Amino acid sequence: MIGESRALPDGGGAMSVAEIERRLARLRANDDGVVGARASVMNLIVVTDEESAEGVTRVINELSGRYPSRALVLISDPEEERTNLEVGFSVFCNARGGGNTNVYAEGVTLHVEGPPARHLESFAGPLLIPDLPVFLWYPNGDIPASPACDGMSALAGRLVLDTGAADDPEGSLRAVAHLVGHEESPAVGDLQWSALSPWRSLVTDLFAPPGRAAELEKIRRVEVQYAPDAGSRALLFSGWLSSCLGWRPESASRMEDGGREFVFSGPSGAVTVRLIPNPSDAALRQAKLLCDGDLTFEVSRHREAINARSRVLRGGEMIGERTVHLGPSDTGAFLGEELRLVGRDEIYEAALRRAVAILDL
Repeated sequence: MIGESRALPDGGGAMSVAEIERRLARLRANDDGVVGARASVMNLIVVTDEESAEGVTRVINELSGRYPSRALVLISDPEEERTNLEVGFSVFCNARGGGNTNVYAEGVTLHVEGPPARHLESFAGPLLIPDLPVFLWYPNGDIPASPACDGMSALAGRLVLDTGAADDPEGSLRAVAHLVGHEESPAVGDLQWSALSPWRSLVTDLFAPPGRAAELEKIRRVEVQYAPDAGSRALLFSGWLSSCLGWRPESASRMEDGGREFVFSGPSGAVTVRLIPNPSDAALRQAKLLCDGDLTFEVSRHREAINARSRVLRGGEMIGERTVHLGPSDTGAFLGEELRLVGRDEIYEAALRRAVAILDL
């Protein structure tokens, strides 16, 4: 499969939906004038700003071969006094099989300034392809209101957010939990949760061998080392672990190094979880679970490594080790994982609720 992008210059001012469709069809035309097939399997709406628009568009183009969509990139500036609308068009061409068959994913970029930027749903809604799922991505840490108050949320079947991109990650987690609590809300995902997928799998695998599951009730201390800008990821990891293992939050405190300590009541006794900032190139540096009986379970990633290492130690002596390639760890990889899901992720929602619960202790 070979990918190639095409684009038309921006058009200023109002433009009908029919004219937009004609321009997209023109971009899909092959050299012989035959209009190529549209390959969209979803609608993807992105709400962003001018500074992030180029990077967002690049991510969408890179994903178009695996997740072809009609992508609507809305560059919004509601604080601008003057009203302005500019429209741009692009397609990403993928050659498949023989017979010079080309299929296309489509993109429409709308730069909206002034009061109309407060009602972006009026621009996005008419451009959606009917009967396809609608994903709404806020890449800059913004959290929309509930569908009852926000027209953009009402368009979507799934919201994709990024609590790690917010100026206040803890406040962002609280806002997402509030949004998830609304019955009218669509399914919600967080790129910080997607980034935890390999870590959750590695921790789960440590306890998969026969007899190891019994060690889960013997966990007495957990230490999570994380980069200072990955606090929401560390909190979601703690929320996942405690919600899955039935630990009830009891108390919280700040540590001298700026980290946090949480105490839980587990089925077999108290459990202490420490979140420890670590100036590392890796968002998560290490997760260590210490159990009664001198067993320690550990997952770690070194600064320069693209691999993670899981280890089991007894009294400081290693009795098991495994190294796993983590794969891509960029925005496109995390977004791609979210685009595979349509319905609610109950495990994520439980981890989110628990993360907010321990923040509010």
